[in-house]
Amino acid sequence: MAGIHVTDGTAVMSDINPGNSIQVVVVFDVPAGTVPTTLELHDSAFSGGAEVALR
Repeated sequence: MAGIHVTDGTAVMSDINPGNSIQVVVVFDVPAGTVPTTLELHDSAFSGGAEVALR
């Protein structure tokens, strides 16, 4: 539900072509004091994923 409060209600449901970029707010519930450094993204449950640096 936190995501509803930080976005304009527009879902990111369109394709992002190679070379293009977008900016979105991603909300996670993590323990206090956690300092995330990477995020692993997958396009499906079966993909190898891609690691993205957060800093």
